[in-house]
Amino acid sequence: MKQYVLAALACTAFATAGQAATLIDGTTAGYYNDGIGTVLDGSNPFEGSFMFPGANISQGDPSLDIPAGNEPDLSAAASALGSWLTTPASPGGSWSASPVAIPASWWVNSETAIIYELDGGAGGLSNVMASFGVDNGLFVWLNGNFLGGHLRPGGVVPGEFTLSLGNLGAGLNYLQILREDHGGLAGYSVEVTGDISPAPVPLPASGLLLAAGAAGLAAFRRRTRRA
Repeated sequence: MKQYVLAALACTAFATAGQAATLIDGTTAGYYNDGIGTVLDGSNPFEGSFMFPGANISQGDPSLDIPAGNEPDLSAAASALGSWLTTPASPGGSWSASPVAIPASWWVNSETAIIYELDGGAGGLSNVMASFGVDNGLFVWLNGNFLGGHLRPGGVVPGEFTLSLGNLGAGLNYLQILREDHGGLAGYSVEVTGDISPAPVPLPASGLLLAAGAAGLAAFRRRTRRA
């Protein structure tokens, strides 16, 4: 009997285990917006500084970690950003017409934005983690929900800002990123990893598994009676 139980458990584990994968990295294409410019400069005061300091560090070069409950006001950039947080598949504004290669650097003192598609397939994604490096700052949303922001002076340090994205549903999900710069250089690195979950086991396959278990149990009972 033991071998049949172990076989059933093994089949179940095979049906439900996810496959670890890199979902986004520096080579991943996304919708790109370089039409924001400097309209956000000097806006969104936070902890004695600004989420978007003025050009050429005229309003400081802060180190800020911005929690999810402090979503920035982007209304000054509404014409460029369009409806990127609510309808990311068709945002309007100054977005590229299709996914393009995302540059690791951009025009100094300006802001740019990215929409990445995260395809959850039929089974969804689990244990999704995002890791960033940036010069100088970035703000992150998932499916329009603000997850947090981060500003640091100095260059790009991969992994300096990490976020858990948790488990994502089947089909398309959208990772939305606003990149900030306030002088000197601009730079960016990204890596998003997660487990790709298999599609749910169809009912016929489940029935076959149950039938196999029942047959095994019957065989075990027959051997027990003969003994």
